[in-house]
Amino acid sequence: MVIKVSVVKLDNPTILEQVADVIRDGGVIIYPTDTLYGFGVDAGNDTAVERLSTIKGRPGPWSIAVSNMEMLKRYADIPEIYISTVEDTLPGPVTLILPASDSEISSSIISDHHSIGIRIPDHPFPISLIQQLGFPITSTSVNRTGMPALNDPRQIKREFDDEFNLLIDAGLLPKSKGSTIIDLTGKTMQIVRD
Repeated sequence: MVIKVSVVKLDNPTILEQVADVIRDGGVIIYPTDTLYGFGVDAGNDTAVERLSTIKGRPGPWSIAVSNMEMLKRYADIPEIYISTVEDTLPGPVTLILPASDSEISSSIISDHHSIGIRIPDHPFPISLIQQLGFPITSTSVNRTGMPALNDPRQIKREFDDEFNLLIDAGLLPKSKGSTIIDLTGKTMQIVRD
């Protein structure tokens, strides 16, 4: 695949088709969420996930974004004690760590404990994109591992100029530490990052 870098404004009327084509071709996008800009690749494409690991500077696991609860249940098992917690929390600026289901997803996405980080962002763009694709994309902040997340499209372009395929420019996003991460794999709920 030839890397072709471009920037598309969020209000472009053909944006969903353009972005979906890039994802289906194994490309890397940068997209706005309710917290940060995120790197997105097809979560079932091993080569694309490996490329993301190279950009980030570490191997997975990576979180995924889904469009709704029905899709979430295809990729994660919700322990009965946490059903209401999951339903009350999503969509929103939260990543839930849940037991992974046996679905077609890159093994690099799944943790050694067979869990998966999963979220439903409270932002119309990723929801519409994932609905169009019919499968999840990765959801990890735009930064090198250990460095602050970038929320200015101009700065993102300078830092990652030839490493991604398409940047969806929604302007400067408010500063954020990212999503709250809650581990729901044990008998008690654990807040990993607040």
